[in-house]
Parts: sequence; structure tokens; C-alpha cells
Amino acid sequence: MDNKVTPGEIAVIAGGGVCLVFSFLPFYSGNLGLSNRNAWNSGLFPVATLIVVFAVVAAVAVLLVRFGNLRYPAAGFLGFSFNALVLALTFFAAILAVAFLVVDRGVAYDLGIGYWFVLVGAIASLVGAVVMTNEATTRA
Repeated sequence: MDNKVTPGEIAVIAGGGVCLVFSFLPFYSGNLGLSNRNAWNSGLFPVATLIVVFAVVAAVAVLLVRFGNLRYPAAGFLGFSFNALVLALTFFAAILAVAFLVVDRGVAYDLGIGYWFVLVGAIASLVGAVVMTNEATTRA
């Protein structure tokens, strides 16, 4: 198997890494003297953390299939081909990240620097998954 990494795979891997690293920075910045909250704090834990989990799972899947000895089943996993699975994971990560733009945070919080990088990472992962899908169709 050729270990040459494609641009789509690089985008998915880098996007997942960005999401993971920046999830520990302030997702919400506190105004009025309140503390900052990252994606792992209570109040944000179930939903904000899913953005990171989906992007990182997609990145790890790409890494395992590309560099590990993992062979994705030819029949797929739960009916999903490998590219469709990565596309679904990154799509949900990007949709959840964009949804935080319209969430009512009240007057106490603004979106922090961690959120903006997680948003960029999630969108980069989605773009990479789309590019991976296009690369697969042009290779076949």
C-alpha cells in the first residue's frame, strides 16, 4: 500500500488535531468577571465536546487506515464506506460547531479563542473529507 498522504487526508488529520488542541482553550470567554469555559467544562460538556470527538475520531480513522495495519472492511461498517464514514463524522462536527454561532449565551459569555479554532478545525476536516471523497472517485 502506498503511504503517500493525500491533501484530503492531511486536512482531516490536521483539522482533528487543531480541534483537540484548541478544545482546552476558552470555548466561552467570561465577561463580567466570570471564568472561562473550555469544551470539556460542565455546561458545555455533552455538545461542545462532541465536535472535538467527531473530528478526532475521523482523524484517527484516517491515520489508522493510512499508516496502521487496519484494513477497512470491503462491505463497509454499518453500511458506510470509509469515505462516507469520515464524511459523516466531519459533517456533524462542522454542523455542531456552526450551531454554536446562534446559541444564546446570554450577556455573561462571548465565544472564546478556543471556539474559533475548533470551528476552523471542524470545517477543515469537513473540507478534507469532501476532498478525500473526490480523490477516491478520481482514483477509481
